Amino acid sequence: MKLKLLLLLIFLIVPTIASAQKKDLIGYKHKGVIYGATLPNGAKDLGGGLLSNENYGVSRFSRGKKFMLWLEKITERDARGVPSWEVRDVLSFGKLKKNQEFLFSYSSSCLQNGKEKLDLIVQAEFLSKAKTYKIIQAWRANVKREKFEKISTKGIKCAYVKS
Repeated sequence: MKLKLLLLLIFLIVPTIASAQKKDLIGYKHKGVIYGATLPNGAKDLGGGLLSNENYGVSRFSRGKKFMLWLEKITERDARGVPSWEVRDVLSFGKLKKNQEFLFSYSSSCLQNGKEKLDLIVQAEFLSKAKTYKIIQAWRANVKREKFEKISTKGIKCAYVKS
């Protein structure tokens, strides 16, 4: 009985904590940063890319043991053209497996039903022996709603491109 109660509490508390962290980040504003730099809120920039509407982008950040994808909007540019960003939505993850990655934007080799989609974000596992990706989950960055929308992985294929 105690174990069931403990599991129930964990089940209820963990999503609440994740939701609170997401709410803390939505609306967060920052100046464009260099890959590897750390923002004042402690999030480390891991790179990103622009979407089909180039006033929006998806950026990868880590903070502590959390890995995050931020859907961001350019709010202005300074005299040198450096953008200021505002976080519009957040996806949070625990530590990824060594061979897992996120594929999106212009650097992505992923197609949906045979077509390039710049607003497609894919979590994939690289299968080194087969030199291909296994699709784990996928989202669409909906810039009209300013939200990540989880989508079916059916019809999504990501090719391995040797760098």
